[in-house]
Amino acid sequence: MEKNNGKDRITITLRKDLLPLLDKFVDGERIRNRSHAIEYILGQHLGLGIEQAVIFAGADTAHTVHTLTQIRHRPIIGYIFDMLKNHGIRNIIFVVDEYGTPLREYIGDGKQWGLHVEYVQGPHAEGTGSTLTLVKPLIHQTFLLLYSDVLADINLSDYVEHHRQSEAVGTVALTYKKSPEHYGVARMEGNKIVEYVEKPGEDSKHGLVNAGIYVFEPEIFEYLTSDAVSLEKDVLPQVAKTGYLIGYPFQGKWFDISKNTGLQTAEREWV
Repeated sequence: MEKNNGKDRITITLRKDLLPLLDKFVDGERIRNRSHAIEYILGQHLGLGIEQAVIFAGADTAHTVHTLTQIRHRPIIGYIFDMLKNHGIRNIIFVVDEYGTPLREYIGDGKQWGLHVEYVQGPHAEGTGSTLTLVKPLIHQTFLLLYSDVLADINLSDYVEHHRQSEAVGTVALTYKKSPEHYGVARMEGNKIVEYVEKPGEDSKHGLVNAGIYVFEPEIFEYLTSDAVSLEKDVLPQVAKTGYLIGYPFQGKWFDISKNTGLQTAEREWV
């Protein structure tokens, strides 16, 4: 698979006194050169260059839609909306199931939130791979995918920049867990995920786990074959084998609200 980095070559003229300031951004690793520095600075001020976010908001086995769960007297989705709007993302696609009526009634078309919101409905308890397939007709460029039962303190600008500097089809946000047996665990070499194992069991003592936040290119749909039910079990391991899956470890707070321990910790620690 050949990836197009979507860049054009231009020539610019800068004042000489700005060059030393520009060079302060160049560290040879994260920011490689002056061109990269200019691109990074523009990205910080002009937005991520991503217009769409897909949010999985299906109910759990108890028919609970966790994104409406309140943390500090506010539904989780309010915090997620703040993060997206702060980075210029205002087109939101919710994937819901037959238990999504309370969410639809609460969010509506998104205008009161300063957003444009649309809904795609699939069967309850559908696999995450099958669920992602539902939005394929609506996606034509790089997009974010978020699970609505997680809260994360993550720098989206840095995250997306990390993705854009690679040739990846997908980038997985990763957070460290001492007990990762109930999550997807990534093994990395450099920034590439060379192995991805979903819920490795009690033998896994620690590791970088899937935080439920992704950046994907539209090419991800090429991996969503008819038998790819689970994004985590069926799709990500295949993308990793091709070398087009990278990771983005981050150190900000992260809470899995679908679990009581995560909910209680978020109530205490979320700011």
